[in-house]
Amino acid sequence: MEEYRATHGRLARVFERQIVFVVGATRWGTAWVQQCLDAHPEICCKGEAHFTDSLFPLLAKAFDDYNAGAESVGNRLVKSGLPGNAAGIMVEDADYLMASAVGVMFNRWLKGSGDGVKVIAEKTPEHVLNLKLLDRVLPGLKVVHVYRDGRDEAVSAWDFNNDLSRGEFRRQYPSFGDFARAFSDNWRRAVDAARDFDRRRKGQCFHLKAEALADTAAPALWPLFGFLGVDAAEAVVEAAAERAWEAAPLDVDAGIWRKKFDAETAKAFGRDCGELLKLLGYEAEAKP
Repeated sequence: MEEYRATHGRLARVFERQIVFVVGATRWGTAWVQQCLDAHPEICCKGEAHFTDSLFPLLAKAFDDYNAGAESVGNRLVKSGLPGNAAGIMVEDADYLMASAVGVMFNRWLKGSGDGVKVIAEKTPEHVLNLKLLDRVLPGLKVVHVYRDGRDEAVSAWDFNNDLSRGEFRRQYPSFGDFARAFSDNWRRAVDAARDFDRRRKGQCFHLKAEALADTAAPALWPLFGFLGVDAAEAVVEAAAERAWEAAPLDVDAGIWRKKFDAETAKAFGRDCGELLKLLGYEAEAKP
């Protein structure tokens, strides 16, 4: 029990810090942002833990399986005239256990970090589609939503997946147009999910335009660090950005979609996402 109490104390200290999640979607610049945050002396941000798309579903299944077994045992006891079994894990119990799993991992990340860490951040882009779950398990969290022109994003994701897949990707999407039309829905859903979270949790979401980081990142990072409540002095910002450029060069070539989209693909993407593109400040004309 002593070790249990000691672990509980460590987790309590973890959650005294601001918890932050960096989200977006594939090829949006989240890796650069993660490296930049981790380079700040008051922030610990070690990478992807895949809580909502991997760990939480596995834990939920384990809890459901356990509850089903406990219910079966209880029913057999009742039928036998014996007191029923009240064992079971409720939703609030599951949330507590999920939060504890997050705390255990974050506590491990903190080892070796400086004593002045105020923010613990995690970067899994796919969390953007599960922000309601994260918010329920970890109330008070903050979100850094990194976004980019969806058409440029489609080109970058197409090139990345073709290099990675050894042909399987091309069998699924024979042409770039096929991929771009499928991708447009994913891009819109991701941006809409972040915007919905921002509407529901005012003051807990910061929208960071990836293109703003391409030339001189400082003007975009000053308000970001202010949002996170950490030192935004010029020297600190410049040092963090320099470390990020060395560790994860940002692949943001604004307007590259014009070289890849044909007129039909551009028109289809515009039908799906044109209004959102304009809302985010991108030109949304149909012709490439």
